[in-house]
Amino acid sequence: MRATATGKFLLVFRGPKRWAAAALILAAALAAGAATPKPPQPMPPMTPPALAPQRIAMGAFYDGAHVRIDGVAPADAGIVVAIEGSDQGQIFERKGRVGPIWLAVDKIHVKNAPAVFLRYASAPIEALLAGDEIWRYSLDETAIAGHCQMYCRCKCSAMNRTMQSGVNDAVPDSLYAAVLISDFLQIKRHEGSYAVHPSAVQTVSTNGATAYSLDLDWPRSFAPGNYRVTVYACRGHRVVAQSSAVLLVEEIGFPAYMANLAETRPWAYGVVAMLTALLAGFLTDLLTTSLRRRRKPSASGRAQQADSTGQNPPGPLHDAGLAH
Repeated sequence: MRATATGKFLLVFRGPKRWAAAALILAAALAAGAATPKPPQPMPPMTPPALAPQRIAMGAFYDGAHVRIDGVAPADAGIVVAIEGSDQGQIFERKGRVGPIWLAVDKIHVKNAPAVFLRYASAPIEALLAGDEIWRYSLDETAIAGHCQMYCRCKCSAMNRTMQSGVNDAVPDSLYAAVLISDFLQIKRHEGSYAVHPSAVQTVSTNGATAYSLDLDWPRSFAPGNYRVTVYACRGHRVVAQSSAVLLVEEIGFPAYMANLAETRPWAYGVVAMLTALLAGFLTDLLTTSLRRRRKPSASGRAQQADSTGQNPPGPLHDAGLAH
């Protein structure tokens, strides 16, 4: 063993020991390389999906809209499109039977669960992604239920769109929480706010990429807000790329004015709503009366008709064949 110029030591073997040492050094180098974790491969770039339209206006005669989503993903990729509403918080009243009647027995605050969850895919989700990937990206109801938070005896106001759990909210026990989550998902499915549509996305392979498109009817019952549209490119049961865009749904005109009035000045909203109902009733009665007058001729009109023809105008008795 001798020292080199750099101050390090070099071990020199002669004869068969030289080959044994070389083999040990090579084996150690291979083991060190295998033990070093490889850095995760970055996702390939993916352009954001194109939305048509990018903004849905909810006017006085709004009755839903047609939305088209298309874009380009990596080659040979399956496509999953998820549309999610806000997860700021939602308030529900739990009904219970008190004697012979049903009353609200608890107020439930749900957090970290999207108000809307619509999933579209080019194939069944189980054929595109593994279970851990579905859980990671919250792409089914089981994952949403596992990530959400439930509070009972909530003191929040349903009119506040930025609801947060108060200090007096209680965390339900595991059994009660399971019941609440089941009821929550059932309500969402019944409303149409949670739905899955397998094999709804159309894909075409072209120029080393996958072009996808999706056409859907936007329900008129969905509340205004920002909806996140996320597209996942899947290959080998993993998400290899993703991109997102925002679909804006907003009220305009008189509905927007009334919604703002209800949130900022509830008493003024009540007065305006009552006056609007009275005006609508008056106009309906006026229109009905006018139509009845047009259909039923007056007595002077009957007399003029008799004078011009020399005969009595046809009446109920003539129609029945009893006049003479």
